[in-house]
Amino acid sequence: MTWSAPSTETHPVLGCAVVVTQAVESVADVDPVFMSTGDKERALVDLARARDLVEALWLRVVDSADDVAELSGAKDVAAWLAANAKLDRGVAVGAQRLAASLDRDWTATGTAVQSGAVSVPQARVITRCLDDLATAGREHPDCAVSPEVLHLAEAKLVELAQLHSPSELRRLGEKILSVVAPEVAEEAERRQLEAAERKSSAATRLFIRRRGDGSTDVSARVPDAVAARLRTYLDAFTSPRTDQGPRSAVLDPATGTKLPFDRLQGEAFCALLECLPADVMPLHGGSATSVVVTIDFEKLRDGVGEGVTLDGTRVTAEHARKLACNAGIIPAVLGTDSEVLDLGRRSRFFTKAQRLKEALEHPSCRAHGCSVPATFCEAHHWRTPWSKGGTSDRGDIKLLCPWHHHRAHDTSYLTKHHPDGSVRFHKRR
Repeated sequence: MTWSAPSTETHPVLGCAVVVTQAVESVADVDPVFMSTGDKERALVDLARARDLVEALWLRVVDSADDVAELSGAKDVAAWLAANAKLDRGVAVGAQRLAASLDRDWTATGTAVQSGAVSVPQARVITRCLDDLATAGREHPDCAVSPEVLHLAEAKLVELAQLHSPSELRRLGEKILSVVAPEVAEEAERRQLEAAERKSSAATRLFIRRRGDGSTDVSARVPDAVAARLRTYLDAFTSPRTDQGPRSAVLDPATGTKLPFDRLQGEAFCALLECLPADVMPLHGGSATSVVVTIDFEKLRDGVGEGVTLDGTRVTAEHARKLACNAGIIPAVLGTDSEVLDLGRRSRFFTKAQRLKEALEHPSCRAHGCSVPATFCEAHHWRTPWSKGGTSDRGDIKLLCPWHHHRAHDTSYLTKHHPDGSVRFHKRR
């Protein structure tokens, strides 16, 4: 493992790059698996430190390379790096900003990075935290943090970096003012939180894109508080255990195998939407928000074929029968000549009083072993389905969670109602 020393005419920084590159290349064929445990321990720590020192040097070069961008006509150093160093534009921009911040704004952190006392990931956390404090002061001059306090905060964060990972340092940074300047911390943190909430609200987005294979991609950016609420709601459906033992919803009904967590989250999101009551939704087109499904009467009755919603979405007859049980879904049933036989009998929906009485008597899903609260359940016509002329009589209601409500309308399952009011499902063979 030897390498040649750079020429005396080579700049020391370029010579360092040559030596480092040659040193790494010289061990490219060495398999670490044959290292002793002690050597691996040292290598893991020493190489991590070497990586940070090299990256710190690289950032210093980035910060001084405006002339490189000017010579080539690039917009800035980040643009030149993206074109010549095989870096994503976002990564290059982040590096350029961090380099400038360490050289001009937070020099104590820059010095610590250069010496290897603070890693580059830690430096990103420290500078972001300090930038947030400075920005909040500019937006709200009455709660501005003085330069002295900012320097104290920087020094404390650099000190804390000796003992904490970047993620831990990020959490500590959120409360750093309470350590270095408790007299202004509460008001400054309140202002900072308000600014973060305004920023997150302005950044809120939701995109819905059909894939063309019967599924749709939904992506969103929402405030943290909203995301926390959504996660809490989804946890109510995805918890693998209940007071009565493991929940059957965590198993794939087709294979009996455990569903992956992301699939569970998706199923829970669908179930949550199905729980939304139509009577509390805003007006849409002059009437309560609803979905109209057009379907032939025979198809609806027999559960064979398909229906079409107003926006052109095709659904199976089985799914249309499932929708017919839920408030806010109005089937447009067609006869043999395609005339509209029925635009929905909204009186078919169980009243709040009926649901309340049922919930008081049976506070959870009526499926055996399911403890999903009645407030999350749907009213199911268990004696006579609505599609076959069923009415919303008191004795015809049973509250089922969305998962088991689907099973009740799934023709691949047998549904058995027991004298005690519970419901069991069995897969047909």
